[in-house]
Amino acid sequence: MKYSLRYLFIMAVAAMCSLHCYADEATPNDTVYFYDTWQQLFDHDPMGFSVTPPLYALTPYEVYFDTGDYDLDEMMLRNHLAMSLGDSIMLMSSQYLKKNFKGDAKNLEGFVPVYFNEKTAFLTFQSTSLRDILFGKSLNDEETKYTVEFYYIDFVKHEVRKVTPSYLSELLEDYHDLQMRYEGMKDYKKQYIIQDYFYKYVDRATRDFMRPYILDLVENISVE
Repeated sequence: MKYSLRYLFIMAVAAMCSLHCYADEATPNDTVYFYDTWQQLFDHDPMGFSVTPPLYALTPYEVYFDTGDYDLDEMMLRNHLAMSLGDSIMLMSSQYLKKNFKGDAKNLEGFVPVYFNEKTAFLTFQSTSLRDILFGKSLNDEETKYTVEFYYIDFVKHEVRKVTPSYLSELLEDYHDLQMRYEGMKDYKKQYIIQDYFYKYVDRATRDFMRPYILDLVENISVE
């Protein structure tokens, strides 16, 4: 890839925050492209598109269609693996993830930002769920509004896992030097440390010639 996933994450979050500013209008002026397979994602070859689609961003990390027809909105979420807004934001269907991956995929809702290269893929989601928003927490709270969590897609085990301190240590077992450095950090449970070492893991895994390519692991995974 020309750019690292760290760079793409920073740029996409900025774009997602811009989308969230249009949530009240529910119609960002952009073109949405739809993808039904991972091959289409890697080839940048969408199966279809929609101009000026009616979208609603509950948060920058949870996006829905808002056509006014609930069944149609659910069908869009159910029938597509992913969509992209222009060429800067890639969002994956939480329904696809829940159907094909065990683990923490159940925590995700709507279309969720996804970042991937040939060997690794992860998602971002807000730390506060819609349930928390409805029953106590508010998106006006600064910690709630800006805290983002990472979810790693493990194509070998067919699971999505939230990147917690314990899971990050598990991931880093393949790269013992990184694991020792991470576990030796005083603030290893702080989110900024988790983020830093998770990116170190992604960079190392991407360069690891022993790791399989995503496309070699997803031939039997589809939206159908």
